[in-house]
Amino acid sequence: MPLDQPKEGTKKRRVIQILDSPEGEKSAKIKKASYLHLETIQVIDAFVIRLCNKIETTNSYDRKIHVTRPWLVQAFLEGNLEMVAKRMKENVCQQKFLECERILIPIVSSGHWHLVELVREETKFYHYSSINSPIYTADAVKFRNKFMSFIQSNWGLGKLEHHGLVSVAVPQQGP
Repeated sequence: MPLDQPKEGTKKRRVIQILDSPEGEKSAKIKKASYLHLETIQVIDAFVIRLCNKIETTNSYDRKIHVTRPWLVQAFLEGNLEMVAKRMKENVCQQKFLECERILIPIVSSGHWHLVELVREETKFYHYSSINSPIYTADAVKFRNKFMSFIQSNWGLGKLEHHGLVSVAVPQQGP
């Protein structure tokens, strides 16, 4: 029996589907991503799905926090406007943007995942990365710029205040 086929009565097939892209197709469609990068996105996506389910089904979590899927940032960083529109519709609708105080946005680049937190009231994006590198900061800045530009251009909210990006000091990975 092939390795990717589940044994009768197991849940292996479901796990494989969760780790695939949101379209249910193998994620090989993302041409620029290496296998390691793709694998990291899939793992982070599985964690995000679990976190979202926990937030939605548990009363102890604040509903004013929203978590996006990592595919959203991928679309912005790759400059795929059609996919950006689709991912925004799936992840951050205008109503969700206006209701939430904080939006947690995972970024995966070069096989490393880091996080951007949008705090609307403070008009700031906070960037958390366990590897202090200009590459990851540049990805966070690029995402912030494209994300805010998309919102201004497509949601009719008028001119939005500038949202700064603050790098937060967090424990760093070793070599």
